[in-house]
Amino acid sequence: MRLAQLLDERLLDTIPQGGSGPWTPHQPIDPSPAAAAAQVAELDQQFSALLPCRTNDPELWFAEHTAQVEQAKALCRSCPLQAGCLAGALDRQEPWGVWGGEVFVDGKVVARKRGRGRPRKSETAAA
Repeated sequence: MRLAQLLDERLLDTIPQGGSGPWTPHQPIDPSPAAAAAQVAELDQQFSALLPCRTNDPELWFAEHTAQVEQAKALCRSCPLQAGCLAGALDRQEPWGVWGGEVFVDGKVVARKRGRGRPRKSETAAA
């Protein structure tokens, strides 16, 4: 059976609905502001555990060394908020750092951050 057929309203009316009645939450929600703030804080803490920029050293995203910047970019690739982070950084024209898996220098995205000082002789100069 196709999914479109299952979602058709005519078929939904003919499918027997199981259960003992309407769904009710297992734990009633406390409407007090203090309880709501505690629930929001708990959810924020759980969600922050999923974000690499919250669980690793924050200095990594603003590092000077190319290897550390590449490590921060790699960590960003696993982040669920990567697209939103990048869009926000572009809107704010972030002056520098790794945002959304991209490197910002002077408010613009660059492909690769070059270290301080002169480039090595082994590196080819960009013409």
